[in-house]
Amino acid sequence: MLALPVILGVAVVTDFREMRISNRLIASGLMVGFVLRIVGEGSTGIVHFLVNISIPVIMLFLLFQMRALGAGDIKLFSVVGGFVTERQLLWVMAIAFLVAAAIGAGKLAYVRWTTGSWGRNRTYMHFSPAIFIAYGIVVWGCVVE
Repeated sequence: MLALPVILGVAVVTDFREMRISNRLIASGLMVGFVLRIVGEGSTGIVHFLVNISIPVIMLFLLFQMRALGAGDIKLFSVVGGFVTERQLLWVMAIAFLVAAAIGAGKLAYVRWTTGSWGRNRTYMHFSPAIFIAYGIVVWGCVVE
């Protein structure tokens, strides 16, 4: 199914262009995930869907409060949860943070190399590419069954 990779790809593009992830895109992704869950699992899919979209909100709320993660990123994790299993979602979340750490370290090294300092200014990082890459690693890289 290519619906989720397309949604994630559009999220990455809009995140870079507009510095935000559209709520319309999030709502569309949640609706598609909901329909696919019902088609694939029947009425039990509703429960699985609601649990999976709630996990990122519950687990990442503190990071949002600390301004370490944006609301759009948490909602994007919820969209992923609407499509994948609970186990895959947890892997996507864990791997996304590892990918983001690697991107951040690369960004810091680049600033150090080009300016000679460790970069004293606060910079923002787009988290949506890390989510997209983590999804690819988990689903297509067969990290989990």
